[in-house]
Amino acid sequence: MKEKALSTIIFLFICFVGFEYAKMYYHEKRERERVTESFKASEQTLSYYRTQNGKMAAQNQTLQLRYNEVKQIFPKVMDEIRNLDVKPSRVTQYAETVVKSEKQIVTHLKDSIIHDTIRARVFSYQDSFYTVRGIAVGDTQKVQICSIDSLIQVVYKGKRFRPWLWVFSRRRIEQVITCKNPNNKILYNRTIQIIK
Repeated sequence: MKEKALSTIIFLFICFVGFEYAKMYYHEKRERERVTESFKASEQTLSYYRTQNGKMAAQNQTLQLRYNEVKQIFPKVMDEIRNLDVKPSRVTQYAETVVKSEKQIVTHLKDSIIHDTIRARVFSYQDSFYTVRGIAVGDTQKVQICSIDSLIQVVYKGKRFRPWLWVFSRRRIEQVITCKNPNNKILYNRTIQIIK
């Protein structure tokens, strides 16, 4: 009886230890896959496509990093968060996007007189995204440019890590960004999801 109880206890202990080791192994495997996928995503370039209404959109994967990893790999990100008077440990997601705006504007110069003796030429241009006003007095030109745009960002669960596993494979977190201004082009985007 004692031998049977002892062998049962030893068997349960071995099962428990085996279960704990298996749990630790799979946890480490998931962590390694997460870090590997994040670094693959950081090396990925933006992919561009047209939306249903004809505007350009850029898409990329997000990085999934822990707070300590973000602190070590991207210290400038932490500085930016602190500059916003936000505690970095409370941040769950950080997005940074660089947009380039180019537009050629052609307008006519008009003669004008300032203070009865100073001849000047003025111009102005306005559409739904830009307002440009300028004046040329002698050899000096003053130009005021105002550009307005809306940036739309959507973070969602995209393609699967292993599509052949169908519903048993997790989905990647991806982001789509688009600008309302058709003259803007998204040059760079980095999104970091901070895992607690």
